[in-house]
Amino acid sequence: MRKALVLVSGGIDSAAALWWARERYRATALSFDGAGRPRGEARACDALVRRAGVPRLRVPVPFLVPRASGYVPARNLVYHGIALSIAEDRGAGAVVAGHNRTDAGFFPDARPAFFRRLESLNGGVRIVLPFARLTDAEVVRRARDWGVPLELTWSCYRDGRRPCGRCGACRGRLQSFRLSNLEDPA
Repeated sequence: MRKALVLVSGGIDSAAALWWARERYRATALSFDGAGRPRGEARACDALVRRAGVPRLRVPVPFLVPRASGYVPARNLVYHGIALSIAEDRGAGAVVAGHNRTDAGFFPDARPAFFRRLESLNGGVRIVLPFARLTDAEVVRRARDWGVPLELTWSCYRDGRRPCGRCGACRGRLQSFRLSNLEDPA
């Protein structure tokens, strides 16, 4: 079976990508520990990787600091650059990520064209985006159908014991579940 690295943050999209990849590759989760990462997100990432039963690599990136909105400049360029390097070194043929159509509408570095360009610059490792044509709500529905433990995921930019319910990530999560006609299990 081919090997792949799967970028896992602790959120819904990356959890769904991990479950998708486990069926198609010998998957290894790759997570990044950046400055200001919410502890809830880190706990969610740990729990999801344990539940998935795959090996994990953790890469410290203390120089990536989120702004108050949760946005990190050039984050996907850095994450995918590191992932491509590790994948090539380990003989993995793919880097899998959960970026979707909703993300692409907000962030230029989450668009398929960005990833095609980045892929063209590396040593032959493919960037696989299984949800590039799906909305957040469609990813939620697929994740539920695949048995992804959505109750373990974290979608909040803030660092607290519970999601704040007010930040952009929390509002997006609520809207995704509403549009998918599902109840948020978290």
